Amino acid sequence: MRYLGRYASVALLISLIGCSQVWAQATAQISGTVTDPSGALLPSAEVTATQTQTGVVRSTTSNETGSYVLPNLPLGPYKLEIALSGFRTFVQSGIVLQVNSSPVINAVLELGQRTELVEVVANTAMVETRNVGIGQIIEEQRILELPLNGRNVTELITLGGAAVDVAQFASQPRSMQGQRAISVAGGLASGVNYALDGAMHTNPYDHLSLPLPFPDALQEFKIETSALSASQGQHSGAQVNAVTKSGTNDFHGSIFEFVRNDLLNATEYFARVDPNTGKKVQSSLKRNQFGGTVGGPILRNRLFFFGGYQGTTERSDPLNVEAFVPTAAMMQGDFTTAASAACGRQVTLNPQFFTNNRVDPSQFSPVALNILKRIPQTTDPCGRIVYGVPNKNDTNQIVGRTDWQLSGAHQITGRVLLTGEKRPVPYELAPDNLLTTANAGQKNFAQSYAVGDTWVLSPRTVISSRLVANYTDVQRLGAEFFDYGDVGVKNYYSYQPDYLQLTISNPGFNLGGAIQNTSTYRTFSSGLNVDASLSRGAHQWAIGGAAQWVDSNSNANVNSSGRFSFTGARTGVAPQNGLALADFMLGLPATFVQSAPNTNYMRKWYMALYVADAWKLNSRWTINYGLRWEPDLAETLTLGRVATYSEERRAAGVRSIVFPNAPAGFHYPGDPGFEGKRGRKRNWLPLAPRLGFAWDVAGDGRTSVRASAGIAYDYPNAQYHLWTSIIPPFGSSTTLNNPSFDDPWAPVPGGNPFPKDFGPDTPFVQNGNFTVMSDIDPAQVQSWNLSIQRQLRRDWLISASYIGSHTIHMLGSEQLNPAMFFPGVADANGNCSFQGFTITTTPGAACSTFSNTNLRRRLTLIDRQQTGQFVQNLVEIQSGGNASYNGLLLEVRKRAGKGVTIDANYTWSHCIGAFQANEAGDTGANPDLPQPFPGNRDRGRGNCLSDVRHVLNLTSVLETPRFANNTLRLVASGWRLAPIYRYRTGSYLNIVAGGAQDWARNGTNINNQPAEYIGGDPIADHSAGPNTFWLNRAAFTTPTPGTFGNVGVRSVVGPSQWDFDLALSRVFPIREAQRIEFRWEAYNVTNSFRPVGSGAMGPSTDVANQFFGQLRNARPPRIMQFALKYVF
Repeated sequence: MRYLGRYASVALLISLIGCSQVWAQATAQISGTVTDPSGALLPSAEVTATQTQTGVVRSTTSNETGSYVLPNLPLGPYKLEIALSGFRTFVQSGIVLQVNSSPVINAVLELGQRTELVEVVANTAMVETRNVGIGQIIEEQRILELPLNGRNVTELITLGGAAVDVAQFASQPRSMQGQRAISVAGGLASGVNYALDGAMHTNPYDHLSLPLPFPDALQEFKIETSALSASQGQHSGAQVNAVTKSGTNDFHGSIFEFVRNDLLNATEYFARVDPNTGKKVQSSLKRNQFGGTVGGPILRNRLFFFGGYQGTTERSDPLNVEAFVPTAAMMQGDFTTAASAACGRQVTLNPQFFTNNRVDPSQFSPVALNILKRIPQTTDPCGRIVYGVPNKNDTNQIVGRTDWQLSGAHQITGRVLLTGEKRPVPYELAPDNLLTTANAGQKNFAQSYAVGDTWVLSPRTVISSRLVANYTDVQRLGAEFFDYGDVGVKNYYSYQPDYLQLTISNPGFNLGGAIQNTSTYRTFSSGLNVDASLSRGAHQWAIGGAAQWVDSNSNANVNSSGRFSFTGARTGVAPQNGLALADFMLGLPATFVQSAPNTNYMRKWYMALYVADAWKLNSRWTINYGLRWEPDLAETLTLGRVATYSEERRAAGVRSIVFPNAPAGFHYPGDPGFEGKRGRKRNWLPLAPRLGFAWDVAGDGRTSVRASAGIAYDYPNAQYHLWTSIIPPFGSSTTLNNPSFDDPWAPVPGGNPFPKDFGPDTPFVQNGNFTVMSDIDPAQVQSWNLSIQRQLRRDWLISASYIGSHTIHMLGSEQLNPAMFFPGVADANGNCSFQGFTITTTPGAACSTFSNTNLRRRLTLIDRQQTGQFVQNLVEIQSGGNASYNGLLLEVRKRAGKGVTIDANYTWSHCIGAFQANEAGDTGANPDLPQPFPGNRDRGRGNCLSDVRHVLNLTSVLETPRFANNTLRLVASGWRLAPIYRYRTGSYLNIVAGGAQDWARNGTNINNQPAEYIGGDPIADHSAGPNTFWLNRAAFTTPTPGTFGNVGVRSVVGPSQWDFDLALSRVFPIREAQRIEFRWEAYNVTNSFRPVGSGAMGPSTDVANQFFGQLRNARPPRIMQFALKYVF
């Protein structure tokens, strides 16, 4: 709380100051046509809209076509009056304007005196007859009443239809926590553009949302997708416009507390079993979320304020993390049980070390034994251990807002949002369990400030603008325990003392982690939007632009402590892997990777200009068209840590003049032809046209047909240069294959190159890892849609929408230095020859093995002296990915009325693409996961990472009426029931050949090579129960050496997913406008087993893994939450 408190005074100051700067809230508009009873158009009618909570008044007159438009209206309840001499005055109340809504209210003026009123009490029509995008508003009632797990409002985005969570892209430990990655209508998972109060609210670091206000401080939000107006841009997938609550002429607010306790929750399905009782151990969980809001007038009808605070404290120890450690038998050299079918897979361990799966313990590595002395032990015969990662999480959020109505034509607003997150390092909370070092702590802070102005220059001209500044300070806190030098690794240097990275897979355990070590990530962005709305006859023009400056500074340590990986490759008998734990105990790592810290300072400008028009052809037809210009100004890396590679330069022997010792073919900032400190050109051409129509079929606003098409662009985030900053000579990233655990640098000429400074004469390391830039293009999304809406009775809407898109220039990466597969075994002289190349190995040994990968690499074979000896991985960031999406969205909606709100939607869709971002999802340029088919992108075409064929969402808020009978009212009135039901078919799984051995099978040395399908049902057990095998091992095998497997990319569906959550509350009125609410919420009401169906915690898709296809992790069991709230 202390680190947040220093900003509280700033929040209060900003929230109380009206600034005469430019601004525009997230607003709405009212438009329509004024006629007499005969249908004749009536110009010069006076149209007045009054916001009934604040007294804000806006006026205009109907034009020569009888049309009127009131743009940029603040949200909330309105009364509309239309008057003309010789006619009775038309008055409609009960209008509620929602974010980015554009209701059409046509008025028929009856003959009579102007002082006579014709009053109508009704909300606006539910059918959209003006705008063309596909969207839905999540109103305040659903935000407050639906059971939101963790009170995270972004969960509601996926309830709007055509939206899918993509867990692989969710917020990483290098960003603000808890932010979801959502693909809308097949768009990029990082392609949603977020706006809060009309101001930019997307985190430039990862293109996910900055923290949004907690539910009690959020008025509503709208999500829209597919060929939107030209005024929308910067990201290509969807637009989310959220609005903070504001003050009114009446004081209002709330005080609340939400409580969770493990005593009320069900037990985790895979919780640790107490060896004494044989029963599962209940996890510990205690969480409190508390706070309040208050808003009201400072000057009635002129100046309003709103403020809120929410604090969250969470203490938990879930006891559901699985690892495998050596058993007592293994410590004695007996691996017979661990390598048996009883532990998942029958394995014959390499006879070079083992006899009948037994080994002399004297061969164990001293380094491994030193580490094993410090980790927890187990009595499980297979080495399984289940433990908890303690969590002590504190989050605080402050929101403040003021609205100043200078006059009926001028409004100024200021808003601040501060969010702090603090989580200690788990190892500090559990120092007796070294396995918890694989998890980092966090100390993060996000700030968002916005000020602005809406200025009505005339009844037909409105200028609105917003100025925003956002800042995130993410501090990842790694554990402090020991480093490799402390356990006996020789000739070792670490940039992070008391920390190491150890990965033992298939199965095993981890210590430390590449993205769990101490690092800092700070990103500042400031932006300005200016928009003008001009009503001219039948045209409503929108003209404006946007500019943003991004300054992102990262100081990370991905591999700066060194990372040993053990995969089972070295104790296996080709083509099968052995046991990773056996590799580890014998000191036989597959790889050792190390680099200097990766420091990345990025600067970037964004700008856009647009013009759009809503042309009302007649009372039924509106044409929307526009053009947006969004140049790609390319990011600048101020430290110049970026490079490009050219095969032509390499063949010609051209070297860098900046770093003369660099391998041939590489260029750096300062070299001839290098683009600044960017590595790619600026692109001034991107133009995004938009075209659509809205047809009010009967002219009564109850049935519409709409269609639109358009182009949108997307741009790389700040983190995609994560890997370019550690290439030689900056970070000198180096990989050693099959090194010694005790002394990895022993065979390397010159020994350990670290610590390493770099300068113009820096020697380049051998076996360096290079991630280089190419001249990428911004991602382009071509989208189109067709929608039919029909309003039934007063509050029911049904709609059907077809949504399609085609995306090109998606980011990915390609290995430019793959290894060639040499078939057969070496001759008597140890020579292996293939396609004119010859390598030397042990006589009679296989020509292609993991240990000789570097000898078989392309650049080593063709140019070892100038390039090959210095380059191991050469991965180029490219923009060659593509994807196509087609979807059908059906929706039934009942607007709030008579105590019932219902929204149900069903999406049937398919997304397919090639050369897409890697499975890790974080940057799209991870050198460990380039596209698996070098030189053949289309071979990797398959279902998208976000492809989910069927999605069903149902939400409702039901409220009992206020009964007249006193007894019945006491018992039955004031109850509210709010369920959420979600069902989605499974994501598609990528079946891979497995482990490090697959690098040699086709020679490419690339991870995630496809497995071989040999027939039968790929799904073993459709029941998807605990510990069942979803994938059928008998249907797959490893491919023949030298070949690619035939399994398509993401071609096997995973288990379906569903949720049933419920909130039940009772409202007790105290006095007028005051009440107390008691609330009960349950998540997974039926306490059903729901397996994790994909991702890192899903079933293993590696055919070499002994747990291939097994469902070993579950989503949470039933969790209950209680709340008490006072509302006034």
